Amino acid sequence: MSATNTVAPPRSLTTMQPFFRELSVNRETALALLDGLDAAQLAWRPSEAQWGLAEICSHLATITTLYLPALDDAIQRGHADAAYSDRPFRGNVVSRLMVWSMEPPVRVRQRAMKILLPKASQDPLESRQLYRAAQGAFELRLERAAGLDLAHISVRLPTLKRLRFALGTVLALVLAHERRHLWQATVVRKSPGFPRPD
Repeated sequence: MSATNTVAPPRSLTTMQPFFRELSVNRETALALLDGLDAAQLAWRPSEAQWGLAEICSHLATITTLYLPALDDAIQRGHADAAYSDRPFRGNVVSRLMVWSMEPPVRVRQRAMKILLPKASQDPLESRQLYRAAQGAFELRLERAAGLDLAHISVRLPTLKRLRFALGTVLALVLAHERRHLWQATVVRKSPGFPRPD
């Protein structure tokens, strides 16, 4: 269909409810872990080989921001082509396995690509703010994707440019990846040496 198609998306937002629910849980978890902490607490690391909370925030902000243009492109194409559906997204076996591999607790450790590594010079408080801003930007993409056919609109991953995945799969991956690192942040907060308030 052409970009001038006037077919309206389905009124029901039930297809997006699981994604909004997961985002809400992630946001509540992040608030519980990060709110009220000072720069020293955010910057603290369990060891030289492990990230602290600020680095986790920086990584999550970086990867979410990196994915936004690809999501924007897919969402824009979906609306232009009137690719609408009110069917819940389930994904195929491969996509479900990919999402499962991201879920906490971490089963297989993965080395982050160089472009996704935390910015060492970034202020810890700024890292937390950038992560919160990235969460808000991702939520906006969920709103824009409401009514689209999440199974048949494809997204080219900016980190794996040769591969394309269903829009629903990519949304689920972003949320699962966030949960993975919030679990990591929980481990940091529970570390015996984590600096407590005076």
